Amino acid sequence: MAMLLNKNYFSFQIKRCFQRQQFSRVYTWYNGIEWKCGKRILKNVLSVLVGASATCGVFLYFLDRSVQAMGREAARSPKYPWDFEGYLTSLDHSALRRGWQVYRTICYTCHSLRYVRFMDLIDVTHTRDEAKAIAAEYEVQDGPDEEGNYYIRPGKLSDLLPLPYPNEEAARAANFGAYPPDLTYIIYARWNGRNYLFSLLTGWTEPPAGVSLTDQQYFNTYFPGNIIGMEQLSSSVTEHPTDFGMHTT
Repeated sequence: MAMLLNKNYFSFQIKRCFQRQQFSRVYTWYNGIEWKCGKRILKNVLSVLVGASATCGVFLYFLDRSVQAMGREAARSPKYPWDFEGYLTSLDHSALRRGWQVYRTICYTCHSLRYVRFMDLIDVTHTRDEAKAIAAEYEVQDGPDEEGNYYIRPGKLSDLLPLPYPNEEAARAANFGAYPPDLTYIIYARWNGRNYLFSLLTGWTEPPAGVSLTDQQYFNTYFPGNIIGMEQLSSSVTEHPTDFGMHTT
């Protein structure tokens, strides 16, 4: 009788184990002892993740130390109270229009807006007719024609803004080896975004004692390493039209 009961109990446990495996695939029961099927896999995965995290942490620590060793540590840019960051606020289109004029007359000599088309200015900084007139002021290479030749034509609304340099080598040659970054997504490519950019554009100061600069170098508090090849923008002047005449920036 005892042997029969043990046999039936064993068969019941085997059947229960099979059912658990078929429906849950999480754990099985055998002779009253619970075994978690994924326990060993989970431990292995967690071990790999912990090891990878530790390795990355050590790598980033020494990378940060090596970057700091290359130059002075840049100041951390503060957070400014931008008026357009509220839920019910928007960008000042007059300010955007002035910003375009500053880029066109000053920044465009070195920096590109590679992924911006002239049509992107419509109803943002200019009307459609104004944007069309701006595009026509630029010369764009097009082609080939029926004879296989490339030609120059006035820009159209569908054109990308022309680059200030034909290639990277020409840009570096004109800027003493430095490559001016593209400004299309610059606030997303830098930590603290627009706050860093504003701090950088207002961060030129006289170099402290012991720091020597060449004629093509300038000291900026917020630039990594503090030595930048871009001249202070306040030394340049641009005029842009407003509703009340010309305004100087």
